[in-house]
Amino acid sequence: MKKTLFFLLSIAAAAFIMNSCGGKAIQEEPDDPAADIVGTFDYGKMAELGHPRLMMTAQDFKDLKVRLTKKAKDNPVLVEAHEMVMGLADQYLANEEVVEYKLDASGKRLLGPARVALRRIFAFAYAYKLTGDKKYLEAARANLAQICSFPDWHPSHYLDTGEMTLAAAIAYDWLYDELTLEERALAHKCMVEFGIKTSVNQGYLRTIGNWNQVCNAGISSAAIVLYEKDRQICADAIERAVESNRRSMKGIYAPDGNYAEGYVYWGYGTGFQTLFLKMLDTAFGDDAGLSQTEGYLKSGEYMLFMASPNGGDFSYADGGTPTETINVGMWWFAAKQKDETYAINELRLMRAGKYTLQEGIRMAPAVPCFIRDCGFKGEGKVRPAKDIWYGQGHVPVAIVHTGWDFDANDVYLGIKGGAANGGHGHMDSGSFVFEAEGVRWSEDLQRPNYSTMENAVGNGEFWGGTQTARRWDIMRMNNLGHSTLTFLNPDGSISKTHPTDHNVRGAAKMVETYDSKECMGAKLDMTDAVSDQVASAIRTIQLIDGKTLKITDEITAKPRKDAKMQWRMLTTAKVEAKADGEVLSLNGKTRTLKTASSDPRVKPAYEVFSMKRPSNWVPLPEEPDDSKYDVAGFSATIPAGKTVTFTTVLSQ
Repeated sequence: MKKTLFFLLSIAAAAFIMNSCGGKAIQEEPDDPAADIVGTFDYGKMAELGHPRLMMTAQDFKDLKVRLTKKAKDNPVLVEAHEMVMGLADQYLANEEVVEYKLDASGKRLLGPARVALRRIFAFAYAYKLTGDKKYLEAARANLAQICSFPDWHPSHYLDTGEMTLAAAIAYDWLYDELTLEERALAHKCMVEFGIKTSVNQGYLRTIGNWNQVCNAGISSAAIVLYEKDRQICADAIERAVESNRRSMKGIYAPDGNYAEGYVYWGYGTGFQTLFLKMLDTAFGDDAGLSQTEGYLKSGEYMLFMASPNGGDFSYADGGTPTETINVGMWWFAAKQKDETYAINELRLMRAGKYTLQEGIRMAPAVPCFIRDCGFKGEGKVRPAKDIWYGQGHVPVAIVHTGWDFDANDVYLGIKGGAANGGHGHMDSGSFVFEAEGVRWSEDLQRPNYSTMENAVGNGEFWGGTQTARRWDIMRMNNLGHSTLTFLNPDGSISKTHPTDHNVRGAAKMVETYDSKECMGAKLDMTDAVSDQVASAIRTIQLIDGKTLKITDEITAKPRKDAKMQWRMLTTAKVEAKADGEVLSLNGKTRTLKTASSDPRVKPAYEVFSMKRPSNWVPLPEEPDDSKYDVAGFSATIPAGKTVTFTTVLSQ
């Protein structure tokens, strides 16, 4: 506290510069006298822009106001987006939430308070810039003061720092003329000391995934708005971020745009990626070619297919979510490619009032910034040209979505390859989700609460990617908790002594795709994922004639070892096992599951499996209650050295 007071007094006593801006004089800290830095960008452009310049310039805000009034009839979706953000700002004013320095239940994160600060400051700053109403200004100033009173922005978990830095940068830049010298000086000090200087050797700079995207966006936001005050460290931070992010983006999106960490983390990582690209483009006139990274511009279509018609998503890895989730980054793709199709799900959710419910809403003020000159109408039905999307990469996927009305007439099928050892990975190679008639017949569960599981198994064990990590003792992350194949021990048991887990480094490869009206889907070679148990496993998953799910599994047992297989499909439906198949019932709908074996000597034994953890596994406290889920399927034994093909059909 004494250091902060001394700092403020020294600033107040220092010489200051008087600028005329908007008809009033403001006090400013002196600029760094050094020459502009030579680097990837023309850094001198930022001084010409002045403030604001973070995603929006002063002229951009003027243009946005015009489009929201005189040209509103030409920009109906823009008006809706603006009204949505204003509604959020008013909601945040009403709840008077306080941003406290309080870690989560595991004592690991300050991420919750950082996100509260970002959503409030971003919305208040936007609302003030568009209306001039002082109540939004004062609310933003109060939240800025709160986070600048913190002892740090928790660099031990750098996502916290990234989001907190972005919140401060938005307040500093968008409200620059209205903040006092002391407020700007303190925010400047915090962004440098808590943000930029702590970022230099952080691990996120070397990672491939959402951490790289979020943290680079946050630190770069401070470097962009503070450049004239600290030229060298700010330019260094921007240069470092661009090169780090370039490597990460290639690893994330190449070659086809699918995101290894799944639906939720695409929304998080790619959402901040779009903010980062918008920041660079606004400040410098280009994004150093980052948006042209192989696969990146294809990623919007991938994410469009990831949203399922029944209010969920293709929930592989840690990407599961129980409700429809917003993805602000999709508006960037719609604007970049001048195609409303990318935003059809976002517009649907916004009109349904869902944009008030989700964590990702803290980025919502970026939406009108992204689409301000697009003229989107939001009328009629826009849809992708095809009903199937597929992509290779670290986690290859194929996704079928027919109809695009997001109702019971749509049919949805998601097919997953890849390995378990990637970021946020599960042992879900060969798994699938399937929706038809408004029913989610095959499910992939939401991941457990991170803090709960970290406390239960230990932080290192929960995030470990080794074969023996206790992460795999959590049923929702083990192959037993997914709609895929499991091979048992020779005595038919499931134990950790003789593991039945998938190989964490063994990837299921997508070797063929099917794209016709009669048959859509993909073939996966799962052999590497189950090579400890069988000689080979080839799985083909197809939607036949737009309504019937067909799964073909060709299994070859090892020469001297029978293969005891469980074919498992996780479902919320009630499952009744019979001698010749299974009947699944949910919400008044019924489907039948039947399997044919290519070898008459190998007969499937239908069984309703349990989602309970095997009793010989080490107990885990507070594991999620999975009792409402059944696991449909069958058991079969493939004789040593033999190949048997099982053809399973789930039909009306």
